[in-house]
Amino acid sequence: MTLTRFTGGAWQLRLITLLSMVAMLAIVASACGDDDDDDDDADVATEEEETATEEAADDDTGEATAGVEIRIPAGEPIIIGASVPLTGPDAGLGIDSRDGAIVGIEQWKADNEDQILGHDIELVAEDDGCSDAAIATAAAERLVDQAGLVALVGPLCSGGAQAAIPIYQEAGFVMISGSATRTDLAETQPQPVFFFRAVFRNADEGVVQARYAIDVEGATTAYVVDDTEPYGEDLADAAQEALEAENVTVTREKIERGTTDFSALASRAAADNPDVFIFEGFNPEGQLILAALRAAGYEGLFMSGDGVASVADFITPDPELAEGAYFAGCGGDYPEEILTLYDEFIGNEPSTPFVAHYADASRILLTAIAEVAVDEGGELVINTGELRDAVAAIEFDGFTGPITFAETGDRAGAVGEELGLPECLVEDGAFVTL
Repeated sequence: MTLTRFTGGAWQLRLITLLSMVAMLAIVASACGDDDDDDDDADVATEEEETATEEAADDDTGEATAGVEIRIPAGEPIIIGASVPLTGPDAGLGIDSRDGAIVGIEQWKADNEDQILGHDIELVAEDDGCSDAAIATAAAERLVDQAGLVALVGPLCSGGAQAAIPIYQEAGFVMISGSATRTDLAETQPQPVFFFRAVFRNADEGVVQARYAIDVEGATTAYVVDDTEPYGEDLADAAQEALEAENVTVTREKIERGTTDFSALASRAAADNPDVFIFEGFNPEGQLILAALRAAGYEGLFMSGDGVASVADFITPDPELAEGAYFAGCGGDYPEEILTLYDEFIGNEPSTPFVAHYADASRILLTAIAEVAVDEGGELVINTGELRDAVAAIEFDGFTGPITFAETGDRAGAVGEELGLPECLVEDGAFVTL
């Protein structure tokens, strides 16, 4: 397990390893074992904690709590959580998104104040494994136990979000994801709504992809391939439905994530020679599939979505190969404010698509927290039900465009600009917004 904490203007990194936690627990266990009276006191305390938890939850319905009261002692910070992958193949996407949330916090502080009612603002990130449900739920359990946690950005990936959302909802914590795009994530969550997203849905992205294929490329045939994971399958379904609605002939195929040899798939595609080839999933598979297609002689347009739109993972391995590829949901041309803050606080440039969405997510949370927080003699009191209502009602001018939320928690809007859904082509080694 790895926890990263970022605090103050310096955004210092701190790592806590599982080994050190085990050692700490061993010391505590040894100390407790020496005193039976302490055990009795602990039992009483545990019973009181369980009673408080039961009173805060909606036990009669089994649905998400209507909200809990969070009390942050004087001098203690407000914690914004971040559920993102920090290791593994999706670490680049997760780290960039975490850093986007940091940039959003710094922008909010520049626009408002460094503190909220005398309390510093910190971000604590947990590695959620992206689509790995077991890792995502473990990350959720750690975050809900984090002292001072008020709300969080993420979860990052649709597969992990599906598993983790009920945990955060039951505990009464508001979430805003800037990247989990599976179409039904928000509308199928338990009620009342605690999961929001500052990003588009796959249903919107698939339509945008199909529109480009038909209107710009004049496509009448297409290959649509997904990686059999919740995000990729859902986006591929959306693209296929939108294409077939306009009488485009679609050949649908699937690959398994972790596969490295795509020569057979590429040979079939090259023989059929569709007007466009669409892959919905992540890297390295996206980059490897394109390489296999070109090696097999396919010269048609390669199209993909936000999961593949990474400078580091898609363009950098072979810029010449990536040239001309199309993406919906790409990072595109980031606002100058983001690039300036990113350089100041992170020290590099973002290379993945959701940095601005996560900057918006953290700014929305802080705006809502400042609206509902109450100072009681230096202690900060926040009701998460009131926080949820403030987020639901917000009208926010974001880096990614105007943001409001539908009743489901989805980002409201009907066109790309309203949904923060740009389109890009790879030109001269960079994503260029259309």
